[in-house]
Amino acid sequence: MSFPVALPPRITLGPRRFLLARTAGILAPRIAASTPRLESALARIQQGAGRRSTTAETEHAVLAVCTANLRLGGCRACLPRSVAALLYCRAQGHTPALVIGIKPGTAQVHAWLEADGRPAGEPSDPTRVYTPITRYSPQEK
Repeated sequence: MSFPVALPPRITLGPRRFLLARTAGILAPRIAASTPRLESALARIQQGAGRRSTTAETEHAVLAVCTANLRLGGCRACLPRSVAALLYCRAQGHTPALVIGIKPGTAQVHAWLEADGRPAGEPSDPTRVYTPITRYSPQEK
């Protein structure tokens, strides 16, 4: 059975930002491939983060990595997409929170980024369906 999937809209990126988004998109699946690697990388990425991301910055990061890496726009790429957007944000000097949630009564999980206490870069609010089980928040300097 198939169902329609709409990819996020493409945005215009300058060469530097495109290269940054492309690199983040290449690194993210490798980081997200194992839990110990993910936790270690997130601890290093978020340590001493300059400041917390705003919603607009986080949404831009998600669109940037989906523009530069089309495969991250799919519905099964939520963790690599979130990690790539997190890397992109960190390179810009700010850091959102990464949240992993589970759908009650199932084994379905979803990852998303939060900024200003709200999900960012998502087509709908994932907290309506998924219960957050892990939150990686930036540590203040």
